[in-house]
Amino acid sequence: MSGTEAAFVVGLISGVISIIEATKTAYDAAKDAKGQPEAFRQVAARLPLVTRILYKAKEGTQTLDETAQEALEPTLESCKAKSEALQKIFQKVVRKDDDKWYDRYKKAVGTLGKQGRVEGLMDGILKDIHVLACEKLMGTATSAEVKEIEEAMKQMKDMPSSLQDETGDALHQQHSGSGDNIGATGEAVLNLHKGTGDQYHNEIAGDAHFGGKK
Repeated sequence: MSGTEAAFVVGLISGVISIIEATKTAYDAAKDAKGQPEAFRQVAARLPLVTRILYKAKEGTQTLDETAQEALEPTLESCKAKSEALQKIFQKVVRKDDDKWYDRYKKAVGTLGKQGRVEGLMDGILKDIHVLACEKLMGTATSAEVKEIEEAMKQMKDMPSSLQDETGDALHQQHSGSGDNIGATGEAVLNLHKGTGDQYHNEIAGDAHFGGKK
């Protein structure tokens, strides 16, 4: 086993642990900030689970051969990137002494979209941890911890957006002036009839007869 490779991977895990712990410290310092969405509290509540699994992964990594250690690197780098983004949000956005955190948060998320929100970042971190525990480092987590990770992932996915003014998947249309304004999404059925005359729309099973002798 390459001592250099082992040191690199262990150092990478240690780095992610430090980031997660700093994020938790930042949140705890401002956890009573006014108007804070539930997503922030729920994300912070999962941070100890992440560090617990990472500490176990750090121990387990030292028993792997060089090839297996190298296989961990992409997952750990992914986890580190998301953890750093989450840390920046908690450190720079939420402050206990004012209520302007939302404007800062919206600006921080910027063009990252859904995955840049705190719940999206935590969902990604949990997925990386799940890969470590269930694929890369079998035995890192107990069955109860794996279940806890999976439940946390589901909760992050189902959580209402932490950006209050997002419209989700709803269709928003504006129309002014003359002409048609037509919108349909999903599996909607759109029926357009222009001009005069009758319009019929029906679903018919079996034979259908229209007209006949006068």
